[in-house]
Amino acid sequence: MTVTVRKATADDAADLLAWRNDPLTRAMSRTTEPVGTAEHARWFHRALEDATCTLLIGEDGAEKIGMVRLSRGEETEVSINLNPAARGRGLARELLALALAQERGAVLAVIKPDNRASLRLFEGAGFVLQGMRDGLARYVRPPGATP
Repeated sequence: MTVTVRKATADDAADLLAWRNDPLTRAMSRTTEPVGTAEHARWFHRALEDATCTLLIGEDGAEKIGMVRLSRGEETEVSINLNPAARGRGLARELLALALAQERGAVLAVIKPDNRASLRLFEGAGFVLQGMRDGLARYVRPPGATP
């Protein structure tokens, strides 16, 4: 199959909540506590309506494999979360590349230093360690770089 991306819709809310509350995802997130349904619904609705936020769903055929969020402000920050069932299949790199294909400016990824899978993913996508802040690694893909 081939990975594709599309904009998230209201129909994706339950999947994103389940993926976010997966124990490994929580352990690698900035906030490690489980997210409640009402809290997630508020966040998801705001994200879908926010012109500075792009939520993309990656699919491999009919299977939802993950989500990429691009948040634009002073910096454009990217985050990725794979469906736990899609881990270990090498799909994250293709998903990230598709999500970043139209981004020409600098892109930031903030990663826990013990999240080895994400460190390898972003380094492989051309992100360079900028430094540490608040115990988190800040990786930047320079402007004009292609994934």
